[in-house]
Amino acid sequence: MNFVFHKIPGLAKRLPLLFLIIAVLMPTAESSSAQAVEVIVEDPSINPAFTTCPETYWLPIDNDRGHKAYLTLNVLNPIDSSNSGKWRPAIPQSGYYRVEAYIADHPSINWCTNGKLKEHDTTDAHYSIHHANGVTDRAASQYPLSNQWLNLGEYYFIAGTTGYVSLTDLNGEVGFSTTVSFSAMRFTFTRLNRPMVYLPIVHGYEPPIQLPPNTGAIQAHGFDACHLPEVSEMQTWWNKSPYRFYAIYLGGVSLYGGCARANSTWINTVHQQGWSFVPTWVGLQAPCSTWKNKMSNDPVTAYQQGRKEAEAASAKAVSIGLTPIGDGGTVIYYDMEVYGGASLECRQTVASFMNGWVKRLHELGNVAGGYGSRNSYVADWATITNAPDDLWVASWYGSTYDPGASVNGITWLNGLWTNHQRIRQYTGSHNETWGGITFNIDSDVADGVVALPSGQLLGNPIVSKTIAIDDVGWLSADQGWLVAGNKLYWTNDQGENWQDISPAPIQYASFLPSGEGWAISVQNEDVPILYHTSDFGKVWEVVNFPLPLDGAWYPLQLQFSSPDDGWVVLQRQTSQAFNSAILMKTSDGGRTWRQSELPAVSTIQFVSPDEGWMANPAGDEYFHTLDGGKTWQPATPDRIAKSFTPLPEGASLSGWQGNGLGWVVTTKGDCSGDKSTSAFTCQVNNGVQQSLDGGKTWQEIPLPAQNQVYP
Repeated sequence: MNFVFHKIPGLAKRLPLLFLIIAVLMPTAESSSAQAVEVIVEDPSINPAFTTCPETYWLPIDNDRGHKAYLTLNVLNPIDSSNSGKWRPAIPQSGYYRVEAYIADHPSINWCTNGKLKEHDTTDAHYSIHHANGVTDRAASQYPLSNQWLNLGEYYFIAGTTGYVSLTDLNGEVGFSTTVSFSAMRFTFTRLNRPMVYLPIVHGYEPPIQLPPNTGAIQAHGFDACHLPEVSEMQTWWNKSPYRFYAIYLGGVSLYGGCARANSTWINTVHQQGWSFVPTWVGLQAPCSTWKNKMSNDPVTAYQQGRKEAEAASAKAVSIGLTPIGDGGTVIYYDMEVYGGASLECRQTVASFMNGWVKRLHELGNVAGGYGSRNSYVADWATITNAPDDLWVASWYGSTYDPGASVNGITWLNGLWTNHQRIRQYTGSHNETWGGITFNIDSDVADGVVALPSGQLLGNPIVSKTIAIDDVGWLSADQGWLVAGNKLYWTNDQGENWQDISPAPIQYASFLPSGEGWAISVQNEDVPILYHTSDFGKVWEVVNFPLPLDGAWYPLQLQFSSPDDGWVVLQRQTSQAFNSAILMKTSDGGRTWRQSELPAVSTIQFVSPDEGWMANPAGDEYFHTLDGGKTWQPATPDRIAKSFTPLPEGASLSGWQGNGLGWVVTTKGDCSGDKSTSAFTCQVNNGVQQSLDGGKTWQEIPLPAQNQVYP
């Protein structure tokens, strides 16, 4: 709590009396107990116990404190995680303690199991602090610290040994690329559970930011898209969809040229329909990122660049009618994209840039927001002098609209921006149809600040939703698989009965007539895991699946055409202004993978190991490859039309086998009633249809679950 002395006439004359009152009100016993206390646990309790490096994967080194530090290799896949450590202090008195981890100096190391050089400690150490108020997970960089203490924050501990800190070898870096350091842990007493000084004058703490009249915190669903819908289409979606806000791109040097920008006429008309907005500015990106337009490497210069971006964004917001109050009066979110695997210096530079962005927006009378993902290191922004007021984060877990979506449950944001300060982007680019109008969108849920909120109170609709279908495929008219509700089902009787064969929560799957199959799971956020079976899902094993370091990736498609040839399409967790996808292709059953960029975020239909087709759902663009996805050439719509059979209305996924066997997933949504009343209801119907005559006729396939209703 920050105490603020308010200017009171004659206060100086009364200060001696005030100090006397303070001395009387502060108990002497508490004063003696408030002396600085430092508890250091020099040696962690490690698991497994150290024997030798090849046997237990621990490498002990001497630190400069006269004790051992233990190094182990980082792992990306949870199935490879084996090593962990724990520090359990004997806390002498209850209170708040600053927790710090000691990072011991050591040179680059030729690792004992393979002799490969490991140049430094991890930039993504995952600590868990078990304190009196729960458990806080904290990701922090151990690099380039050298015989230094790493501050993990301040937490309340009860006297005794119930609290502790733990650390594992599991993180978000490329597996086995860095070392994770386990050494001393320091717990330094900072304050008691209540203020140590009671002031008999007016005192307070900084209240939540005073919101301008053209902004407001709402709890609702919304969407973002690169294209700008027609006014009539927005009216249909207002009447027929559960969405209430739309993210608009104001501009910025990094905004994709294909993304449309709204003007004041569009903003005013659509707002009158009822829509609120999430204004977003797409400017300079991290200096260590792969993006084209980057900020300076110098934190001082980056701070000034952040201020200039704020001025440009604020001026644009005024020009399109988001605020009538001079240069400010709205909320603007800065789009900071992923730059995974970054050094501490790079992260500090980005934090300095955001510090300038927020400071200048505040000076202009705006609410300052930031957009990013875990690999944008948005948690760093909580520690800067001018932290963003609100956060819009990419944290994906599904592929379509979810009535039960929440801004909570994001592990890397535990305890941060919790006071109605969050918007969550929970799906990436996908098609949704409401009231017969289809958009390619990302789906969002908000408990945070938006621009131009509705003048009337709006309740969330009652939504009836059939089970969400992520993937489906068939080997014959009777034998096939279905991925729904994160479960993998198998049928031998055309869907009359379904058997759950999931090895984990599953997003996509692919099977061959031989019984070989593959399934992909996102158990640990942002880290897809690939499974393989040889017996139709009775037994599963994990397959090697290396991921690029420079971003958080989410699967969009998994397909195998033979035991050797397969591919996975991955979409980077970004805003639509940076939509990008990659193709991971294997020709040896998953032992090795080749990565290549894709010209659009879309699934691929390979008609042979070398020839494939794809369409850009965000526009009328089509692409063709003849070298297995290494390169792509534009294709004409008439040529594409000859390659694909017309599908039923609302089609979102489709596939074909020989002898006329085809299948399609359909999704249709509609709402009825007045959006301002509790009578507003929505219905989402998902289904699977199968064709046995090449698409001339279609029949509905029974699903393995019943409808779900969300208040």
